[in-house]
Amino acid sequence: MLYIVEVTIDTERLHHQLNQMRTWLDHMKIEAVGFRQVPGAKVCWIDFNNEQEASAFARAFAGQTLVRAAA
Repeated sequence: MLYIVEVTIDTERLHHQLNQMRTWLDHMKIEAVGFRQVPGAKVCWIDFNNEQEASAFARAFAGQTLVRAAA
């Protein structure tokens, strides 16, 4: 399963927000498997292979967890 966390971003503070996310991931020793900004939206999707890691990230960054079945 792929667990996607959707996080709202502020495009004016994007660099700062990305730094916070990277610092948090490093501190928690969690590796995201993908990261992308949704075109035309103030949203980023961060992909995880582990549900607990995705949930923890979502809690830390006021996101929501989406689930997509593996292909």
